[in-house]
Amino acid sequence: MNVNPTSEQELLREFQGGSQQAFAAIYEAYSDGVFAYCLKILADRQLAEDVVQDTFIKVQEHAGSIEQRGSFRSWIFRIARNEALTHLRRTRNDGRLEDESVWDEETPHETFVSAERSEIVIRLLDSLKHEYREVLVLLVYENMSYAEIAAVTGATESSVKSRIFRARRAMLEKLKPYFQ
Repeated sequence: MNVNPTSEQELLREFQGGSQQAFAAIYEAYSDGVFAYCLKILADRQLAEDVVQDTFIKVQEHAGSIEQRGSFRSWIFRIARNEALTHLRRTRNDGRLEDESVWDEETPHETFVSAERSEIVIRLLDSLKHEYREVLVLLVYENMSYAEIAAVTGATESSVKSRIFRARRAMLEKLKPYFQ
């Protein structure tokens, strides 16, 4: 769910004023995106749920330190990123995502091939180094701009562009044998 910039600023002011309704609206607006991001980064549903909760606890605790300049969304994703990295350092989980989506109109063979391809892409994405996987997840799954990704990761925009280029190139190279 996207929040327009004007209502985001109003919501932010109310939140900083202590409004629980504003916090609930912020949670409603951003929790799904934060969860999807964390799930792709951590590859563990329960751990991603924990990180989302920790993220919004931190958002509430640090409401007073939110600066009006910059993107509120980027600030929240930055907190989520830091929480996810903290959990990664603690657990070093090797779990993998399973593809659960199946289209009704596909034949069993198409369903199998599609699931197999998805699993290959997910495994390759999961096997990228964290800094490359992270930028691809933010770009593809969260539809963030290079500037927003830079704000979330703390990297420069040119570094983000370079990581995305290298990650895409590496993924394409590894996928060639599967899709020829």
